[in-house]
This record gives sequence, C-alpha cells and structure tokens, in this order.
Amino acid sequence: MLKKNQIDMLKEKLLKRKKQLLDGVSSGQSLLSELLNEPSSDDTDYAEISSDSHNMSAITKNQIKEINEIDIALKKIENNTYGICNMCDEEIGHQRLKAKPHAVFCVHCRPIYEKSLIEKESL
Repeated sequence: MLKKNQIDMLKEKLLKRKKQLLDGVSSGQSLLSELLNEPSSDDTDYAEISSDSHNMSAITKNQIKEINEIDIALKKIENNTYGICNMCDEEIGHQRLKAKPHAVFCVHCRPIYEKSLIEKESL
C-alpha cells in the first residue's frame, strides 16, 4: 500500500506534469494558428505548412490525452483508489507509479492490455 508521503509526492508530480502539458497545448495551439494564417507562396510552402500543422495537431491530441489520464489519476487520489490496477485490482507498484504516475495497469496487466489492443486493431 502506498504511504501518504508517496501519494503526496506522486500527486505533486502529476500536477507539475499537467501544468507542463497545458502550457504545451496552449503554445502549440498558438503556433498552429500562426501556421494556418501564414501565407504560402507555392506548393512546397503549402505542403510544409500542412505537414507542420498535422504534426502539431497530433502532438496536441497526445498532450490532451495525457492530461485526461492525469485528471483521472488525480480523481483516484481524491477517492482513495489511486494505485490500483484497472484490470486485476491489485496494487500498482510504487516504482511503476514513479515512472508513470498516471498508470492504470500494473506491470503484469499492461502487456495483456497492449496485446488486446493489437488484436483489436488487426480485426
């Protein structure tokens, strides 16, 4: 079972990461807006702007996904359910949570979950 000081440390880490991501999303959206408003003088410029905006959109999408995962982890801290695997209901190890504080699977269930995703994609 995680100790209160461990949870507090992980919560602080989650909040810090969330702030970094929110700042990244904000600056990314500003940059994306600039790219989309930039005039293109030829097809090469247009292709580069289009590619850059696609990449920025993908990065922003991933950042928003991680923010949502962090929010779920923060709610679990409030509900005293933080650090419990979504699949087996066992504790997620402290070392795993230190590496990824918004983890929802223990080290044993994560590969099972990933395998199920791959199988779904191949259907």
